[in-house]
Amino acid sequence: MSQRVTIAVPDALFERLQPVKQHFNISAICQEALEMVITQEELKLRVAQADNLVERLQTEKKVLLNKVRQEGFELGIRSSAKLAYKEFRHFERVASLTTALDEDVLEYLWSFLDLKEYPQTSRLHDPDFAYLLEVDPQSRIVFAQGWIEGVLSVWQTIKAQVDTMQ
Repeated sequence: MSQRVTIAVPDALFERLQPVKQHFNISAICQEALEMVITQEELKLRVAQADNLVERLQTEKKVLLNKVRQEGFELGIRSSAKLAYKEFRHFERVASLTTALDEDVLEYLWSFLDLKEYPQTSRLHDPDFAYLLEVDPQSRIVFAQGWIEGVLSVWQTIKAQVDTMQ
C-alpha cells in the first residue's frame, strides 16, 4: 500500500518541470530522494545511539588530556632542577593565570627550556604526544598547565627549606 504525499516546489522549478515531466516518474524520483535522506539520518542516529558516540569520544578526550597533563607535570618535575629561585617564585605568582594560557604557550615553554639548556630529547617520553601537541591547541595548553603544576609541586616540597635562612 502507498500513501500520498503532497510536495511544494518553487514556481521557477515547476515551470522548468512542465516541458520534461513526461520523460520521468516524478513520484519515483521523490521516493528515491526521500529514501536516501531518511537512510542517512537513520544511520547517523544509529551511530550516535548505539555507541553513544559523543559520550564515548568525550571520555576518550578527557582521558587523553589527563595523560597530556601528566606528561607535562612529569616534565615540570624533571626540568625543575634547572630553575633558579626567582623562577620558582615567578611561577608561584603567576600560577593563577594558567587558566588564561593560549595555544602559543608551548612555544614559550620550549624556548624557556632551551634557555635553561634542558635537552629536547628529555622533554617527551611518548612520541604520540609530540604529534598531539602539534595538531591540538587544547593539548598544548593542558601540557603547559601540567608543566607549571609539576614545577610548583617541586617548589612546594622544598620551599620551606629554601626560605629558612641558616
